[in-house]
Amino acid sequence: MALHLGFFLIWAGASVFLQLVPVNGDENNGVSTEHTGDNAKEANNVFLPSDEKCVFPFIYGNKKHFDCTFQGSIFPWCSLDADYKGRWKYCTNKDYAKCVFPFIFGGKKYETCTKVGSLLGSWCSLSPNYDQDRAWKYCQS
Repeated sequence: MALHLGFFLIWAGASVFLQLVPVNGDENNGVSTEHTGDNAKEANNVFLPSDEKCVFPFIYGNKKHFDCTFQGSIFPWCSLDADYKGRWKYCTNKDYAKCVFPFIFGGKKYETCTKVGSLLGSWCSLSPNYDQDRAWKYCQS
């Protein structure tokens, strides 16, 4: 049993550290090659977006994303364009999508977070129409 656990841990660790091609396999590994002005940081002659903001919602892989996603990566990321064009960044705490108010849920307009429909706490929509988009997150207390 311990031997199986050991192999699993080695496999899991290798899977995490050997994922060298994040998101969609861009040749530049997700680093923007566009100069973003004076707010850009240079590393190895490639410019990294420093102050660029996530765009929500964004389309990636024929799916509309209303928040940072793990799709194709082990770390959450977001697009810097509404229709993903290869410009992206890993999400930080300030990058996650914000609640959208007012929003429609069950045909009713909500101006604040609600506990309606939830057993675990207050939530909000990440789009103006939850009934249509089904995008939500828990509200912070």
